[in-house]
Amino acid sequence: MSLILNVLAIIACGGGGTLLAWLLVSMLGWTGVTGTLAAVAIGMLAATLLWAGGVALLRALRLLR
Repeated sequence: MSLILNVLAIIACGGGGTLLAWLLVSMLGWTGVTGTLAAVAIGMLAATLLWAGGVALLRALRLLR
């Protein structure tokens, strides 16, 4: 069960990071290769921050060791 929850959390954080990156790059009007590279970097950073924030929240709530 833990593995399934981890996989779902990875998918959720990756999707959230992708969405945030797409919204930011679209809002700034960046296109082409530059926009793509920026979206990749922003998406990875956002997904990592979402994951770290989720882990910190679950530990603070004592739902995760």
